[in-house]
Amino acid sequence: MRQIDNEIREGDARELQEIVRELMTAVATGAFRPGQRLVEIQLCELFGVKRAKIREALRKLEHDGFVTITRNVGAIVSRFSRRDIEQMYDLLGVLEGMAVRVATPFITPDQLNSLEALLDRMEAADNPASFSDCNNEFHSLVDSLSENQRLIKMVDNLRLGLTAFGFRSFFAPGQIAASIRDHKKLLEAIRDNNAEKAERLMRQHLINAKNRLLRWMYKSL
Repeated sequence: MRQIDNEIREGDARELQEIVRELMTAVATGAFRPGQRLVEIQLCELFGVKRAKIREALRKLEHDGFVTITRNVGAIVSRFSRRDIEQMYDLLGVLEGMAVRVATPFITPDQLNSLEALLDRMEAADNPASFSDCNNEFHSLVDSLSENQRLIKMVDNLRLGLTAFGFRSFFAPGQIAASIRDHKKLLEAIRDNNAEKAERLMRQHLINAKNRLLRWMYKSL
């Protein structure tokens, strides 16, 4: 009986994850536009699930910055200005550049192997969602290796605010391939114990990611 209950819970969790991924993809690709209201009953019909499941999925999207939920209104696809995106990416570049500079001289062979394994997973990812997960793990590991808890907390808060755009960026043409090239260069600098170069490459990586995302979002540029 306990095994059956566990299987049911696992099935519910997988179903919720699939719904969240599909909604995230719809926001990232523009199927749901900034400012658009997501009507729960319509989503229930779309996914063939009960309202409680949709509400749970929307709460997850709100936590990750994809929507804003307002009482008596519901979920609205989040709006961010170009200035918001530029400022968050620029600040993230400074902080993560500092993290990798601090961490590089002390990275152990096992930690380096973990970074290399994550890069392998990034190269093997067959869709933007999987790539985004691996990318986040890579950056989180680098940040954690700095062992600077204040820096880590600041980066975590910034990355939470950028979740929707970080995910969206990997749907931009060429973004995944360019990101992999950036990470390979960064990993090489870490492997060579070149902290200053690693910092410079991390900063440039995030500037590149920001510029590619903005060009894709504002296609007139």
